[in-house]
Amino acid sequence: MTAKVVSIVRKTIDTLPHFRRSHTWFLLLLVTGTCITSCSVEKNTAATRNFHNLTSHYNIFFNASESFKEGLMRAEESIEDDFTSILPLFYYDDEAIQQSVSPQMKRAIDKCTKVITFHSIKAKPKVKSGRQTEKDKAFYDKNEYNKWVDDSYLLIGKAYMYQGEFFMAAETFNHVIRNFAGEDSYYLALAWLVRAYIMIGAMDEAEGIVIQLNDAEEFPEKEVVELYTSMADYHMQREEYDLAIPWLKKALETRPKKSRRIRYRYILAQLQKEVGDGEASVRNYRKVVRMNPPYVMSFNAKVSMAEAFQSGSTGSSEIIKLLNKMLKDSKNREFRDQIYYALGNIFMERGEREKAIDYYHLSASTSMQNNYQKGLSSLTLAEIYYNEPRYNLSAAYYDTAVTMLQDDYPNYKTLAIRSSSLNNLVRNIDVFELQDSVQRLAGMTDSERFAVIDGIINQIREEEQEAQRREQEARQDLQFARSGLYDNQQGSGGYSQQSGGQWYFYNLNAKSFGQPEFRMKWGERELEDNWRRSNKQSMAALLEEEGEEALAELAGAEGELIDNKSREYYLRNIPLSDSSMAISHLKLEEALYNMAMIYREDLLDYEKAIESLEELISRYPDHDYTMPSYYYLHELYNSVQQPSKAAYYKEQLSRKYPDSHMAMLLTNPDYIRELEEEENKDERFYEEVYEDYKNERYSQVIRKSAQGMEKFEDDSDMKARLSYLRAMSVGAVSGKEAMKTELDSIVAHYPGTEIASEAQQIIDYMYVAFPVIKEADQIRTAVQLYSYDPDTGHRFLLALKKSENLNLVNFNLLNYNLDNFNEYDLEIEIKKPGVDYNLLVVEGFSGYEGVARYTDRVRSEIIEIMGEIPPDAYEVVMISDENYEKLLEAKEVKPYLLFYKNNYIE
Repeated sequence: MTAKVVSIVRKTIDTLPHFRRSHTWFLLLLVTGTCITSCSVEKNTAATRNFHNLTSHYNIFFNASESFKEGLMRAEESIEDDFTSILPLFYYDDEAIQQSVSPQMKRAIDKCTKVITFHSIKAKPKVKSGRQTEKDKAFYDKNEYNKWVDDSYLLIGKAYMYQGEFFMAAETFNHVIRNFAGEDSYYLALAWLVRAYIMIGAMDEAEGIVIQLNDAEEFPEKEVVELYTSMADYHMQREEYDLAIPWLKKALETRPKKSRRIRYRYILAQLQKEVGDGEASVRNYRKVVRMNPPYVMSFNAKVSMAEAFQSGSTGSSEIIKLLNKMLKDSKNREFRDQIYYALGNIFMERGEREKAIDYYHLSASTSMQNNYQKGLSSLTLAEIYYNEPRYNLSAAYYDTAVTMLQDDYPNYKTLAIRSSSLNNLVRNIDVFELQDSVQRLAGMTDSERFAVIDGIINQIREEEQEAQRREQEARQDLQFARSGLYDNQQGSGGYSQQSGGQWYFYNLNAKSFGQPEFRMKWGERELEDNWRRSNKQSMAALLEEEGEEALAELAGAEGELIDNKSREYYLRNIPLSDSSMAISHLKLEEALYNMAMIYREDLLDYEKAIESLEELISRYPDHDYTMPSYYYLHELYNSVQQPSKAAYYKEQLSRKYPDSHMAMLLTNPDYIRELEEEENKDERFYEEVYEDYKNERYSQVIRKSAQGMEKFEDDSDMKARLSYLRAMSVGAVSGKEAMKTELDSIVAHYPGTEIASEAQQIIDYMYVAFPVIKEADQIRTAVQLYSYDPDTGHRFLLALKKSENLNLVNFNLLNYNLDNFNEYDLEIEIKKPGVDYNLLVVEGFSGYEGVARYTDRVRSEIIEIMGEIPPDAYEVVMISDENYEKLLEAKEVKPYLLFYKNNYIE
């Protein structure tokens, strides 16, 4: 023991470089002399306490703390923050961080566990004689006399947090709170317990601790930042940002280390922006930038200043200047989308709407790898165009936004629904414009039609010539770049000298002519997989006239094999016959009505809905959509406060369609009540029948249900319910077999309904409770399925219930055949077609008579094969080849056994 103690002391001294070497042997002698009797934790003396405190602190807890700190440093270095949302105060909620720091946290836990296991002193010290002070009493009442044990528990809890073991952490902090009241660790455990409760979603429990901490004046001063950040985090999680801000300011006043100050300051700026304090937010973002944070944080702080400006009164010129300077910095090339978006926000706030839209377009078009920013910029444009309204453009940008943003984006479902509605609208607008255009072309003379088509063809040729001109210019630029590079190489001793062997993408000269060549061949391409693929630009995108645009779309569907500069390419889809024109009219009419319904129901654009419906009526005054169009126009004009026009369409509806449901809704104020009364009348009829059934008036039920089946011919639900009452009553009057027939009818006539399901449940119960009913069904099935024909080939079947030993019977039957029918070369096959029986099938007989003789022989000597298996567990039968195939297909043996009994034996 002494040697071990000396070793421990030596190691401890080695960790203290300031300790004088001359003191070493004195201390060794002192500890050696005292620790021979003081190492045990079962004794509580000043010597044992000093020894275990010293060993716990410098030999174990110190290493645990260092490992924990190492983990924190790794977390800070590896965290990848999402600057699109408020940054978290702590790192332990990130699964990647949890995995990254797990080794350091495990080591810290192991070390602290060693302190608790080997150095915890719970034995009470010897009470000194004489009068005891309050301090003495408190000392003797302690649960633990090693002052590093509570710190070890606390550190274990913190390490669990960074491992993602939040429940374990909460249990550990609660242990500290229960056992170390009044110690510094007690208050720190309270602060950390708030964080653990937040992570496990126990916000009510966290609130209770927060209330307690609000009055914790004894919180250790040197650790008070833990209190402030826990309180700030609690309010941030509840989105009480105005309450979180004061706590975060207090945390900054404690002067934590620089990396934490930068983070707290950035989060403070974010919170101030959220509560609308733009000026304070901008000030703090500036402070973040001046603190020289990591580049990504610095960049986002600068961009966020522009976003904060929206809710503040700070002048924007300085911020615009800063953002433009950032655009010129090559390091920010991949962040241009965010800078353009910030500039757009500033100009939109200043009322320069068109300039803002230009920047939003730049943001969306330059965003290559940042899907969130591309989605956000597209959403901003989508909302702008939606409010104008320019639904075609809005639909395109909503579609991009929904594709790029994650489904946890705020109100994502609402965005997806609006995107779907707009896409549906655009599809119908395209159909309308297409059919309207081709109909106008069909109504032209040949010369007029050819003139329009020739105009399209000429425009295509001009665009192709322009494309060739741009390509030629690109080639000339490429040649110029190459010649300049060659001159530079000659002047500097050749390319290899000048470039110094640099990789291509590090060589600016090589890139200077490589990029134009790439663009000339491939055009502008995003950095992505399969970048070579690019859909050819459709003609519709190049044409301005509505008719030409629609016509080009039509031609593009099947025009791959026909030259798009030929008239035939466009003429083939123009409705020049009566039948094709009729189809075109139907498509146009349906598109107009669909547009109106989308405007009315999804987009709440009543003016556009009115415009579409009136266009529909003017084109097709007496058609399928005329009646509902009148009704909705009456409703829409009331909504836009134009009662005279609403009255006009009400009059049109009631005059042309006086008996229609829609007309009655407008002209008969009691119509809804009458409908409800009629519906209630039907329900009252059913209640009368049901009352008869409850009172066992079964004949009345049977008679009334028959009347109801005629009365409610079109109401399948009512008919099903009446049929069910009839089935129950028939069973009471005529017996279970008749009831079964009625239930079978319900299952057949009302499949998939709740009534049919209940009927089937009763049938299943009857099969179990009354086997004779199931057997009768099986006989009916067998009569319909099987036929008796002794003139065809037959086989022998031994049907054995599933509960019996099939392999044993098979072995016995095989031996039986070898002993008695070896010369016939019979074969045995096992089949398992159903849930009740397995089959042993014997084949190889010459005809019916041979199978019959074999069957009779087996039946007479069956004990030799079946042994002790009871007779009711098997059946010996013969079966025709045709019936055998039907049995295997039906996968049920019992019906055939009944058929065999009725046709072969009897």
